[in-house]
Amino acid sequence: MRSFSYKQCAARDYDFRVKPCAFKLGDWVVRKISLATKNSTEGTLGPMWEGPYEVTKVCRPSIYQLRDPKGKTLPHPWNADHLKHYYK
Repeated sequence: MRSFSYKQCAARDYDFRVKPCAFKLGDWVVRKISLATKNSTEGTLGPMWEGPYEVTKVCRPSIYQLRDPKGKTLPHPWNADHLKHYYK
């Protein structure tokens, strides 16, 4: 019983601190560079974010389709966990 109560308290505290991130159509965002997309020649001092990209479609809550400034749409949608606002 105590274990269950502790888990509920911990979950409530975590959920209280989580800040949901929502983007609208036309917002500009930058995308986090993962190990799969990172250029191996740049090393550890390379950029952590790439972009900017424009949000063109909201597939589901927190799932977005992006387009680069040249008009090319990215091949698959991206989760909001890997995006952050880009301020011009």
